[in-house]
Amino acid sequence: MLPIKYQVVGEEDYAFVISINQDGEFSVSSGTYTSDRPRSGVLTQDQQAELVAAVHELGIPEEHAMPEGAADAFKAQLTVGEGSNTVVYPFWEGALEEDSKLLKLIRLLEML
Repeated sequence: MLPIKYQVVGEEDYAFVISINQDGEFSVSSGTYTSDRPRSGVLTQDQQAELVAAVHELGIPEEHAMPEGAADAFKAQLTVGEGSNTVVYPFWEGALEEDSKLLKLIRLLEML
């Protein structure tokens, strides 16, 4: 499994983080730390295969810079891989409407 970390930071202390390690173990922290409790588990073989396929389909992501004048509310970052093979991809959440491959990967992560 490819290590993956997806993080969204927003207004009023909102933070959402999904981390998956090379063994398929995941943790999800969401909300403002006063809403949803963190959870964790292990991906099934099917979930691992779907995520790896979505990462390969995404390939090297296109840049999705925040449009000028857009609210600075929700910034996201996707990190895939480890060591010298790490790809860090910052984007704004509005990019999900523009990039169907990125949207597919993010939705798979959010279903954990």
